[in-house]
Amino acid sequence: MKLSNFISIHSILLFLFGLGFLLVPAWMLSVYGTSANSTGLLTARMFGIGNIQLSIIMWISRNDFGSKILKTLVLLLFLGNALGFMLALQAQISGVFNVFGWTNVALYLLFAFGYGYFQLAARRDRDVS
Repeated sequence: MKLSNFISIHSILLFLFGLGFLLVPAWMLSVYGTSANSTGLLTARMFGIGNIQLSIIMWISRNDFGSKILKTLVLLLFLGNALGFMLALQAQISGVFNVFGWTNVALYLLFAFGYGYFQLAARRDRDVS
């Protein structure tokens, strides 16, 4: 798979999750078997806005091959997804979410591996040159 396709898929997923948390945060939380007070709903909406912002940055940058911005974005997406995986796994093991929470664990792991692969591939290409 090409990096631009990988980023496109991730960007679309982030945008959809972002819209869900922005527009219907109580329902999104209920899917995971949890609920929130007004402060939690506001935080969920802010999380949604952050996802939408990141998805737009990713979408715009996805075809900017060789740029320093795209290289930095791939590194940051690797680190963010690796940390997200650890946090999601801890939450899931602690019983914060229902079984649907495992989808977050899987998605963070998938994207961490994907961006890690592209990070290593870029490094390998630099070393060969």
